[in-house]
Amino acid sequence: MRDMDRRTLLAGAGAAGASLGLVGPGAFAQGKEVLLGIPVETSNSLMFMVAAAAGYFKAEGLPGARVTMPSSGTNVRQMLAAGQMPYAMGDPIHPLAITGAGKPAKMLMAVDTRASIAMIVRQDLYDKGIKTPDALAAMKKPDGSKPMIGVTRIGAQTWLYGDQIMRATGKIDNVNFVNVGEGANMLGAFKTGRVDAVMANSLIYFATQDQKLGTPLFNAVDEKTWIKFFGSTFPGQVCFALADQVKQEPALTQSFVNAVYRALQHIKSHSSDDLVKLVQPQFMGNFKPDVAKREIDYLKPIYSYSGEITEAQFNNGAKVWFSEGTKVKPQSYKDLVDLSFVAKAKAKFG
Repeated sequence: MRDMDRRTLLAGAGAAGASLGLVGPGAFAQGKEVLLGIPVETSNSLMFMVAAAAGYFKAEGLPGARVTMPSSGTNVRQMLAAGQMPYAMGDPIHPLAITGAGKPAKMLMAVDTRASIAMIVRQDLYDKGIKTPDALAAMKKPDGSKPMIGVTRIGAQTWLYGDQIMRATGKIDNVNFVNVGEGANMLGAFKTGRVDAVMANSLIYFATQDQKLGTPLFNAVDEKTWIKFFGSTFPGQVCFALADQVKQEPALTQSFVNAVYRALQHIKSHSSDDLVKLVQPQFMGNFKPDVAKREIDYLKPIYSYSGEITEAQFNNGAKVWFSEGTKVKPQSYKDLVDLSFVAKAKAKFG
């Protein structure tokens, strides 16, 4: 999720093109293989998995659609910028960064209403009274050092939202953010006391709760807490494409949006048991069914079933997306968001 200047973005795009055969917008056709990018193979990307597994991509005229995870959201946006995939899903910072680097992109629909991030403090500190982000920032450590907050990496989504939460306290200079990596690495840093708190995704959240290692000071699933720090809900993930792709292939774009919209309605109306049975033969094979179901149940309340991105939501998100930390140039709602396709999907499918 780190900001890329034009040189970095296009260098990454060129690397992807060199390895896979660079193509441009308009080169994708219904019936042929079409790569669709997701940043992670977890329930954050469930709507793409459901669209594939339930046959919605095929039903909407994309039988060759193939969901792919190129290691990270940054790699997804590089491939999309290179023309290796027409559509993708990820943090709004990705289409904004692509546009800022000189290749205009469009957000086509939201797939959730806020980023699924939690700030969790070590249990021993919580028991001593560190029960809010403000208290964490004001904490005095025995050695005089600043409280340490672990993130996957500086520049990643975990860092960006942690940075914004601490800025909202007015005490951002009182804490240090440190890279601890993902998964087991983040959990290890937390267990050993290397960090005082972590910014975590849902799986780390579950692990810390199950092992009684910590307590959340901020949890995005709590809408009131989110609004307290960010003003309103706004999407943590969107579907996006290059503006040229949208312009040159409107029918393909509509097919893609229709399929994802239908998948969201499927998620809304089915249990986590049903959803895991549907997607696990193709996706999330490394997850035990009970873990996958738990994550889906955790995330279901924050999925966006309308796909809407209002201008007010965009403007509130802009406070994060165009912050000092991202160095992404401010851009307008009108230039970045195109909801015409999701409007047609809603008119057709309800």
